[in-house]
Amino acid sequence: MPQENPAVARPSSTPSPAPRNLPVYHIDSRSPSPSLITPSRTPSPIPENPSPPPYARQPTIPRPVYAVRVETEGEIYSNFRQAWTRYRSLERQGKSPVLVVAGSVVHALDWIETAPRAEEREVIFREIIQEALEVYRQDDPDSSSEELRSVELDDSRATTAAKKRKRAVYTHNANAPTTSTASTASTASTHRIRREVHVAPPVSPTKNRTFDMFDAAMGYYPDDFPGVTSEGPAAIKIKGKKVYENSTHPVKTWIPERDRYANGLIQREGRGPWWSQGCAGCDAPNPNWRCEDCFGSRMLCRVCITQRHRDEPLHVLQEWQDGFFHARGSKDLGLRFQIGHHKGEDCPLVPLSSPNDFVVLDNNGIHEIDIDFCGCLGAPSQVAQLLNVGWYPATSKDPQTAATLSLLRRFHTLNLQARLPAYDFYNGLALLRNGSGLRPAPARLPQFMHMVREYRHLQMCKRAGRIHDIRGLAGTALGELAVVCRACPQPGINLPEGWENAPPDIAWIYRLLVSEDANFKMKGRDRSTRDKDPTLGPGWAYMVANDDYLKHLSTHIDQDEISHCVSFAALWSANNKRAKGLRASGVGSVSCSRHELFRPRGTGDLQKGEKYSNMDYLFFSSLIGITLLTVVASYDIACQWSRNFWARASAMPAKLKLPAGLTMLFKVPKFHLPPHVKSCHGPYSFNYTKGVGRTDGEGVERNWSWLNWAARSISVMGPGSREDTIDDLCGFSNWRKTVDLGNSLLRKLVLAIPQAMIHSRAFHAFTDGLRGEHEAELRDWDALIREWERDPLGSAINPFEYPVVEAETMADVMKRISEEDHARVVKDGASALQVKPAGFLLAGIDIQEDQLAVALEAKRRTRTTIQATELQRKRTVLLGKVAALQDVQNTYMPGLRQWIAQQEPPLPAPDNSRPETIKIFLPSSLPAAARETVCLPQLTQNEDDLRQAQAGDALRELRSNLRTRTFAHQFKRKHMGGQGMYTKSQSLQDGIEDRIRSASARYRAAWAGLLALRGPGDWQTVLQELRAEDVRGINERVMNDEEKADNKKARLLAGLTGDGSEDVDEYGEAIPLTVLFNLETGEGTRHASWLWYSTMGVGEVDADGKLHADIRVEWSKARARADRWREEVVLVEEEMRRTLQYCQWKAQWWEEQLDLRQDVTPELAEGLRAYGLEQVARERAWAENWDAKWQPVRARAAMVLRDDVEDVDEQVFAPIEVDLEEDAREDYEFDDFNEEEA
Repeated sequence: MPQENPAVARPSSTPSPAPRNLPVYHIDSRSPSPSLITPSRTPSPIPENPSPPPYARQPTIPRPVYAVRVETEGEIYSNFRQAWTRYRSLERQGKSPVLVVAGSVVHALDWIETAPRAEEREVIFREIIQEALEVYRQDDPDSSSEELRSVELDDSRATTAAKKRKRAVYTHNANAPTTSTASTASTASTHRIRREVHVAPPVSPTKNRTFDMFDAAMGYYPDDFPGVTSEGPAAIKIKGKKVYENSTHPVKTWIPERDRYANGLIQREGRGPWWSQGCAGCDAPNPNWRCEDCFGSRMLCRVCITQRHRDEPLHVLQEWQDGFFHARGSKDLGLRFQIGHHKGEDCPLVPLSSPNDFVVLDNNGIHEIDIDFCGCLGAPSQVAQLLNVGWYPATSKDPQTAATLSLLRRFHTLNLQARLPAYDFYNGLALLRNGSGLRPAPARLPQFMHMVREYRHLQMCKRAGRIHDIRGLAGTALGELAVVCRACPQPGINLPEGWENAPPDIAWIYRLLVSEDANFKMKGRDRSTRDKDPTLGPGWAYMVANDDYLKHLSTHIDQDEISHCVSFAALWSANNKRAKGLRASGVGSVSCSRHELFRPRGTGDLQKGEKYSNMDYLFFSSLIGITLLTVVASYDIACQWSRNFWARASAMPAKLKLPAGLTMLFKVPKFHLPPHVKSCHGPYSFNYTKGVGRTDGEGVERNWSWLNWAARSISVMGPGSREDTIDDLCGFSNWRKTVDLGNSLLRKLVLAIPQAMIHSRAFHAFTDGLRGEHEAELRDWDALIREWERDPLGSAINPFEYPVVEAETMADVMKRISEEDHARVVKDGASALQVKPAGFLLAGIDIQEDQLAVALEAKRRTRTTIQATELQRKRTVLLGKVAALQDVQNTYMPGLRQWIAQQEPPLPAPDNSRPETIKIFLPSSLPAAARETVCLPQLTQNEDDLRQAQAGDALRELRSNLRTRTFAHQFKRKHMGGQGMYTKSQSLQDGIEDRIRSASARYRAAWAGLLALRGPGDWQTVLQELRAEDVRGINERVMNDEEKADNKKARLLAGLTGDGSEDVDEYGEAIPLTVLFNLETGEGTRHASWLWYSTMGVGEVDADGKLHADIRVEWSKARARADRWREEVVLVEEEMRRTLQYCQWKAQWWEEQLDLRQDVTPELAEGLRAYGLEQVARERAWAENWDAKWQPVRARAAMVLRDDVEDVDEQVFAPIEVDLEEDAREDYEFDDFNEEEA
């Protein structure tokens, strides 16, 4: 751990009173130690001889924290990551950035400057923030709940009322008592920090995961959207468990104690400390028996241990002999166990003895015991007698083997959750009592496999309520054992009355969204037959009934296989290879798209490839009994599958026909859409479909990852075992997702709320930026979108697709750039000098642009002799232009020379060897007070007009070159294969980058001039400050942290240093890492840079009209993003309501099952009723718990849907703390498909 810096003094006595506000420390890259801000008001007095506060006593291990308010160089950030990134960027540019953080930690501040790696510095900085809040809370017990609430809030999201309680920031000096006599202004000036009064910044505890409501979208910059602020609901904190040091690293605390543990273990190999005191039951001397399963494993004599184990046939016994313990069983004590009688008394009649060595499989091993069945008149069957004691018989006639229900329950759970095969579990069970191989257990693996299969099937029947039904198990209907999705719409169960008459603006929430796909890893070998290995529940759960399925396939044997609109031929061929010897080449399945539960009767084997006949049957089977009005079907080849869909539907068996009036919408999953032809991208995209929210359609793909772990075992099973096992796996997957609905729906809503607000405000800001000058275009675009949405496959123009134009070749691009460069070289700037003041100003602006170009060229770190000569020539020409301008400058700025002479200190003399550094004086170069005396009348306004035009021209050129860069990049990736061609294209791209850099510099110069002439104002919503990250193509975004990490790995593999995020170009300027947006993935969360919808430069379109098309497409996409996220909030809120209503319905359904069977024994009736009541209690507990968990976030959702976030009571903005239980397994939410990038 780094040592404390002795240069930083520490307090040395009693702790000081708790400050009412957090002190503020400066971290200045120019200074080796932190500096402090002078207080703006007198703090609480500090007693003499203060002792070190908690944060100064012991350096702690850095640990991560979350967002905090930070300032750097006057720029305010509400997100730690953005602030730290900006700090590092300024450092790389050779500047001296300063961070201001509200916190009271001193000991770790100096580590930041000494840490060798940026990653270490970031971690240390997070540690500072974390400890600051902890100290504040510990040392300020008198803080009111209102004040602490404001500390919890992120300042950038604080409520209006919270902002009214602003506190003064003052200094807590670690070296000496502080005073308020020092000059605040001087301190702020020294550190270049803007002094202000603000709410104490928020810090989330380490273990409290915070969903940052407005920084949830990576790459979001508030300045991208004029008028968009980060005001909104407070962060929703996820409650976590408190972590103690001993539990964080338990192995470290165990190492010093391991000898004690080892001694304890080896001591148990002997008779223990109390054997000399005699038998624990009767005090007889020298006891030599003990039981491993009884508490304490006390030493007993033979008589006592026999007496105590008359009712414990499966305990593991040990006898002390020859100086060590020998394994024994109940047979070694001569025990026989009576089955079928109360208290185990002997049967009064002749007992029915079982064969010797009755085998029982239990959690502690495989046992051989002697048992007697009851032989009384009217006694239950041997199977019933075994089940009554909790043993499951392996056969239904004369059973000789059984397994305890406890063992079957344990294996069933481990098999599904831990993915433990039955073979390994059984062998492990045998090893428990035969580790040396000297006491081999009887072979019972086949019997164990049969019992497991039967137990699985009966559990499914019990959980579905089938044992309660008077029809018996044989009366089970198709799909009745399936765990259905309670969040999906189910008329008569979880939908309101009259749902079918809902108006169009609401009816979309009652759609069913399903996904279909095939999986060719779930093969099945041609093992056994259905006569020998029948299915226990044919069609009762998820697998379709095989007989009807094969009958349908036999009538469609000549049907063509699925054709493809894209190059899936290789995959298609691979799926059909090595089909010899297989009964099934894979499985097809249908699941709900929103929650990823397998649909009942929607899974079946594929005989050879992915044929229409197979997939159609599975799809229609999964919709049996549907009464909804609309179904949205997702399939990776939906563009082809949807053709002739209704013709194939009419040829289906009667029970599979869809109801009249059903509307079908076909979509392609987001991840699978990019390889399709361009004509598929719009009509089949979820992003542009109304009423689907943020559905990605990839749910069935994630289900495959759950099934594939068992593919090897399932492939060698017989046909019946295969179907039963797949049913069980699908059922467990559905059940776990049902249990997790309380968390999964909450996660979705927590993500959707901020995204809905961000994209809604972004779209409205986009629209406001275009409104006025382009009102007619906005109306036309709106009409175009509405027309296309009514029939995406019709003749309407796709508003989300760029118009097809004749693409430029690389030669065309090179010719155009050469012509423009030639025009710029031959331009004579001095000719602009005219009698009119506008000519003078234009000449001055042209010279400033030339200075920017020469300065940029001079910054090139390496140049050839020719390039150096050219630079000198440009400087000579530039110096002549400057001299010509200065000759006429006194005409238009007559007071300039006198003003320059009066400046203190004197202005530096011009350096004629570097004319690009000579100051060109224009009205914008002077203070506002001096312009009236120095300049001619109207000269200032003339420059304002010219600067406005200069900014517009620069924006137009910048956008044009960004489009050119995007085209060149895509062209190179697609067509450039060889090294030579790549080098030529790279030189072309270097020229494009130079033009982008030049246009950016000219815009920044124009913007700086306007800021000097106008000052801050509304004009900045149109002409915004151009940051490095803003200079990106219309389909580009700044890399997020994860992509930067991947980029760093790739660079290291390529032998390059660094992560690439710190790169600078040949001119020494930082290069913002950008990536092109994928066609579909990432579309839902991206934001276009502000320069693409600024009204400045939009008024005049390019000759080809392409700029208008770009903006129309981006505006359409921004609207779609806002609509989809808002729909997501509506859908998740509706799914929560459906889930709660389903729970109430299911509880009532179970109540109706309690007493259905009347012709049963009292004991069976009690069991039926007990199980039913347990289900009733569970359903109602779910409803109560989930409702309480969701209610705070649903209230926030209601605010978003009402669009009244700004006008709500303060309490609504208070932090929401909710329990979010984390599943022990890896969550399936983002494993196979990244929702954030969807």
